[in-house]
Formats: sequence, structure tokens, C-alpha cells
Amino acid sequence: MIVAALATSVLFAQYQKAPPDFGGSYSFPTPAHPEPRAYWIRMVDIGMLIGGMALAAWFILKRRSRNGVMMLSIGAVAYFGFYRKGCICPIGAIQNVTLSLVDSRYLMSYGVIAFFFLPLATALLFGRVFCGGVCPLGALQDLVVLRPRKVPEKLDQALSWLRYVYLGLAVLFAGWGLHLKFGSFQIQMGRRFLICEWDPFISIFRITGAFHMLVIGAIFILGGMFIGRPYCRWLCPYGGLLSILSRFSWKNVRITPDKELDCGLCADACPYGAIHDLRADRASCLACARCYEYCPRELKLHGGPSGSDSVVQVKWRNAMKNGRWQSIVRSWTGITAAIAVALASVWLISVYIHARYVTPRDKAVIDSLKKKATQDVEVQKVLQPETDRQHLVLAARRGQYNVGSLSLLIALAIFLAWYKWFRPDRGDWTGVPPWLLQHLEKIPDRSAKAVPVVKSKKVGKKHPVRRFRR
Repeated sequence: MIVAALATSVLFAQYQKAPPDFGGSYSFPTPAHPEPRAYWIRMVDIGMLIGGMALAAWFILKRRSRNGVMMLSIGAVAYFGFYRKGCICPIGAIQNVTLSLVDSRYLMSYGVIAFFFLPLATALLFGRVFCGGVCPLGALQDLVVLRPRKVPEKLDQALSWLRYVYLGLAVLFAGWGLHLKFGSFQIQMGRRFLICEWDPFISIFRITGAFHMLVIGAIFILGGMFIGRPYCRWLCPYGGLLSILSRFSWKNVRITPDKELDCGLCADACPYGAIHDLRADRASCLACARCYEYCPRELKLHGGPSGSDSVVQVKWRNAMKNGRWQSIVRSWTGITAAIAVALASVWLISVYIHARYVTPRDKAVIDSLKKKATQDVEVQKVLQPETDRQHLVLAARRGQYNVGSLSLLIALAIFLAWYKWFRPDRGDWTGVPPWLLQHLEKIPDRSAKAVPVVKSKKVGKKHPVRRFRR
């Protein structure tokens, strides 16, 4: 997948743009572009994709294991996300395919072809297992879900059409651009890879990027804690293609394959609104395997605990109840991580505000020196050191930015893991001030009024939906 600096109308602008002219005696270093990855490394990427989807299908359809899907998601975020920097990805490959069909001069690599078509073929066989645990964008959103809230079904269906609008715009701009003329009013925009340009997670995977894209990514992450996978459900253009193909899949997620219980627990467990009439909907099911954790049949077969607790959670809680110091560590780990998240966020914002204040001033100094250097040789001697100083300051600022971004990601990962698996139960907190404890121990309303009743169309009976803390 080509990832270009798409702020210009020229697709490959980052390779064609000349270095800035600082004037005088300053000599700008010759830019060096990284060579393409070796052929065997690209084959490794394809092998990782095939292996990941095979494991996802096995974990979801055969083993029916939520823990397996979660471990696979972590691996996908680590490899396809942070290691491969979110490139190649099937989502962005839509643009490469479009451009190759429109422009005969553009040729796709085998890697792009494989990444675009393999998940589509897999969807025809096993449903959206690529979304379940292999796509780094979806896996990242799946890992941050903490307390999902139900989205009204009509609103959910209406928003899901946005991904097809986005798909149409992405194809239009990748293949032709936008050229409109209404009298004297004209819009001339060349080819652009909109999906890559507005990918909200690429700046997170690369720990760098424009500030507005970092803010958009942060909004999706924070929103994803309470609304399950907003990008996947409503904006992902590749997800729209997978949704269509998965309707005809050979095998798909079935909550209880041999006997449907119709207890309603699966509908409450799904944070993505993919269970309709107490059955997993083929088009919208993202194959996260959460419904297996809540199904009484699965819990009985695998000897798992009741409610929403996994075996890992129970073992961890039993181990940590055996000492006061362990309980203190368990209680304060998440609080410390939350404080670290807040401090890292403040640090990044302060670096950005400082840069916005200092950069225009430094640029004005360089421009002033360049004008004077054309007539004064002595000024040329000042221009070079000042330019070097600004380069060093910029490098130091970038280093601070990278350290702050990495600290934020690590602290957020620790907090999410603590909240989802290792957070103390009500009454198990130790060493926490009472005023803080009354907020940490708040639990959702579980009164009779808060428990809805779901009517199954299949059996015609009413079943109360039990709610558990996720």
C-alpha cells in the first residue's frame, strides 16, 4: 500500500518535493528514501496474514475461545500495527486496486494483491474472522472496550451506510480525483488516497503524525471505550465489503451450534449490536467471540466461572487475595497508570502548543536572515549556525514528542489491561483513600427495573436478560 503525504494533489509528492532553499552558504543534506522491503520479507507478511486468519477461524469457529481471539488481537496490533506501521493493510489496498484499474502505468505488488483479496476470500468461507482478531485497526478498538453502551438499532443501521459513502469517495479520489465546475466556481482536486490520509490509527501505530490526526485517533480510542468499534461499524470501507460477502459465508459464528438456549445473555454481551433475535447476524458480526464467554452452555462445557469472569481473572483474583501488599499493588496499579496517562497527555499538548508558538517565530528569523544574506556576506555567516540550531531544536522537540507518545501508549495499555482483567472487586480494594474509593467502587444499577425483557420470536417466550459487569 502506498502511504503518501496526501496534503498535496500529487500522489507521490513526498518523493518529488524539492528541499527548502535556505539561501546563502547553507547546503541542505541529500534526502535518502528507504529501499523497498525485500521480497522474502513481503512473503513473511503474507504468511503472517494467512496464519492469523487461519488461527482466527480456529479460535472462533472450532475452539470457541475468547481468550484465544484476544491473544491473537494483541499479536496483530504488535506486528501489523506497531511493527509494520499499519502498512500494508487491506483497507488502504482498496485505493491501490482502484488506481491500477484506472491507470495502466500503475502496477500493484503481489503483497498488495494478497492483502486485498485474501480477507475477502476468507469472508466467503468463515465470515469476518479477519475483523475478529487479525485487522490491527479492529483489534486495537476491541482491546479498549471497557463499558460499552448500546446504540439504538435504527441509529446503528443509519450510521453503517457511512462506510459505503466513504468507500465511494475513496474510489473516486484514488482513481480520478474531483473536478467540478459551476460557472465561475471550480473545484480541482487531484488523486488522493483518502483512506491513508484520514486513517485515525496510523499516527498511533507510528507514534508520530499531524496533531489533528492524533486528536482524531484519541477521540476514536476514548469513544471506543464506551461505543464498541465505532470505526469498524460505521466508517471502515473494507468492512463494508466484508459485510456483503459474509452474508454468503460457508460457516459463521453460531452462539450455540447444537441447541439454542434463547436466554438473552449473548445479546447483552455483544457490544457491537450484532445479535438480532438472539442470533448472530452474519453481516454485522465481527467475530469477537464475546458471546461465548456469557453463554451458560459454553461455561458448563469448559468448566468456566459464572457471569463474565474468565478463568484468568478468577485465578488472578484468588492469587492476589493472599496478602495485603499484593492487594495494595493490585489496587494502585490502575490508579498509577491513569495518572501516567493524564500526565503524558498534558506533556504532549504542552509540546504541541510550544511548537505552535515557537515555529512561526523561528521561521520569521530565517526568512529575515535570507533576505539580508543576499546583500551582506556577514549575515551569511550567521544564517548557517541559526539554521543548524533550529534543526537541533526541532530534533529535540521530536524526541520529546516521541517519548511522550510512547509513554502514553504504555500507560494506556497497562490501565486497560488492569481495568479489564485485574481490577479489584467491590470490597477488595486496599490502601485507597475512602473519598476515592467511593468513586472506584461504583457499579451499574442492577435493580429489577434495569433488567429488560427480550422476547424470542422463535419460541414466543419472554426471558429476562441478566446483566453482568464486563
